[in-house]
Amino acid sequence: MKILLKGGRIIDPANHLDGLLDLMIEDGKIAAIGPNLDSTDAVVEDVTGKIVAPGFVEMHAHMRDFEEKERDTFYTASCSAICGGFTSVGIMPNSTPVVDTPEMIYEVKKRAAESAVTRIYPFAAVTVGRKGEKIVDMKALADAGAVAFSDDGNSFKEATMMREILKQTKLVNRVVDLHCEDKQYTGKGVVNAGKLAEELGLPGISSVSEDIEMARNLIIQEEIQGHMHIAHLGSQRSVELVRFFRQRGVPFTCEVIPHQFSRTEEIVKEKGTRAKVKPPFRGKEDMEGIQLGLRDHLVDVIASDHCPYTDEEISGGLDATNLFGIAGFETTLPLALDMVRKGVVDLNYVIACLTINPARILRLENRGTLSIGADADITVFDPDQEWVVTRECLHSKGSNTPYIGDTMRGKVVLSLIGGEVVCRDWKILKQVEKPE
Repeated sequence: MKILLKGGRIIDPANHLDGLLDLMIEDGKIAAIGPNLDSTDAVVEDVTGKIVAPGFVEMHAHMRDFEEKERDTFYTASCSAICGGFTSVGIMPNSTPVVDTPEMIYEVKKRAAESAVTRIYPFAAVTVGRKGEKIVDMKALADAGAVAFSDDGNSFKEATMMREILKQTKLVNRVVDLHCEDKQYTGKGVVNAGKLAEELGLPGISSVSEDIEMARNLIIQEEIQGHMHIAHLGSQRSVELVRFFRQRGVPFTCEVIPHQFSRTEEIVKEKGTRAKVKPPFRGKEDMEGIQLGLRDHLVDVIASDHCPYTDEEISGGLDATNLFGIAGFETTLPLALDMVRKGVVDLNYVIACLTINPARILRLENRGTLSIGADADITVFDPDQEWVVTRECLHSKGSNTPYIGDTMRGKVVLSLIGGEVVCRDWKILKQVEKPE
C-alpha cells in the first residue's frame, strides 16, 4: 500500500531537513521525500499547513498494567501516547511487580504486543526490586530486550554502587536513567520549599535534594565515563551543573519535563494534588533557569513523564498521599510549542528533543527519523490548532493533570506506525485487544 503525504512542512532533524515537501510511504517504509511527488495508486493525505515529523520517541513514561490496571493499561496509556504524537514509548520499570528479571521483560513485550497501539520499549530496574541493595543482572536483562536501566523514583545511597552501575553500563552498552534526589534531604516534603510551603503549611522539597545527588553522580561519571542519562531537571542549579560538566567534557545526556519549564509553583495553589509532582513545580527563577537550558541547547530530550493516578488516589490533600505524578502525553507537545512561540527555542530543536535524540540515547534503530528506507513512523501536527483540556478528551485512565480547563495550542492530527494510520484526529484506528 502507498500513502502520499502532500503539502506539509517536513521537519526531520536527523537529516537536517526542513521544507515544504511531499512524502511517499510504500510497504510501511519511507520511500521518497521531495517536491511535487505524485502517484496514481497512492492514498493521498492532504497535510497542507501541518508539520510532518518523525514519530515522537518517549523515554520517560509509566504504563501500569499488571496489578495496577485501574491507573492505566498498555492499551489506554498507548492510546494517550499516540494522541500526543509518541509512536515509540520507553516505559519505566516501577510497575507492580517490578521489571527486574528477563522473564518480566518478556512479559512486558508480550502484553504490549497484544494490546498497545504504539511501539513499547521496556526499561529494567537497576537494582533488585528497586531497593538499592543489589544490582540486577544487567547483561541478561539487556539480552532480553531492556533498552535502558532505571530505578525511577529512587536513587542510590552508596557512591560505590553508582560507580559500579556506570561501569556495567559500558559492558552492556545501555544507558542508566537517573532520578537524582537525596531522599533524606527531601524528607516528607510534598511541594516546593520556600514561600509556597510556608503559605500552605506543608513540608517543602528543597532543590538541594536534587542538586547534591546530581553533582555527586556527575563527578563519578567524570571518572568512569559510563552511559548516563539524567531525568527531569528541576532547578536552575541543575541546569548550571549540566553546563559546568559539559564544559569539562563529561559525557552524559539529560531531559526536561514540560511541567518544569511551563509553569511555576503558583499552579499548585489552584490545582492541588493534580499538580503534585517530582521534581515539584518551583519558583520563577527555577522555571526560567530550565528555559535557559533549552535556549542554550543543554537539554537533549523533552519527555512527558506520563504518570497516571486515579481520581480517588488524588482526592485527598497534598499531604494525604505519597503519590507524585502527572498524566502528560497529550499536553507535552503544546507545552513545548509554547517555548517556540515565546522565542525560547526553535521548532527544529524541539522536534529533535522529541525524536532523534531520545532514539539515539536508547539506541533505537530506524526510530526518530524520516530517512529513506526507515519504518514510516510519522507524527503530523497542527502547531496552531487550539483545544481545551477536559477529562473526556484524554485517553489515559489517569486524570491527574493540572491542565484541565486550560486552552492548549498545538495538536496531533495524524499518527502512523509502520505506514499504518493508527490515529486520526485523536480517534484510534488500530484494532488491538482492549483488556480491562
